[in-house]
Amino acid sequence: MAKCNPRLALAVMACPALLLAGCAPRSDFPSLARRPAEDVYAAARAGQTPPAPQPGVSAGLTEKLAALRATARAAHASFIAKQPAATRTVAGAAGAAKGTEAWSVASVAIAGLESERSRAGVPLADLDRLEVEASNRVADGADADFIAVRETQAEVEALVAEETRVIDSLLKRIGG
Repeated sequence: MAKCNPRLALAVMACPALLLAGCAPRSDFPSLARRPAEDVYAAARAGQTPPAPQPGVSAGLTEKLAALRATARAAHASFIAKQPAATRTVAGAAGAAKGTEAWSVASVAIAGLESERSRAGVPLADLDRLEVEASNRVADGADADFIAVRETQAEVEALVAEETRVIDSLLKRIGG
């Protein structure tokens, strides 16, 4: 006698039941056609005017943006102040082999510039958070915050990008 797989037997018995369940009379279920109440609701929504955009930046945001901009500018000023010394140190190490004293001193000078660049990049994290919060308000029609945050963010990103170009050029000069 052949042995029967219980799972297979269950599946064979369940298939006809599932197929018959799809054959219920249509009168037992509501129609999916549009109802008159839905048309009235849609017409009422179409007649509503969207809320007017809020003019101006939210209270306190201007001060936050100014503080973040000032922090980035101060870090950039410190970067600019340290740049000539680092450039001279790297120029003195031009052609030096990796691991030599001159190369090590130049690497430390570049690391100092990288540290200053990271100080200028810190406000970007706060600006990213503010951008997310402002983008949520754009959906409500208030885009002044978003525009103000993006302008400040672009300014700080430009400072960091300038610093990155300087650091990259110095690294190329020492072969790093």
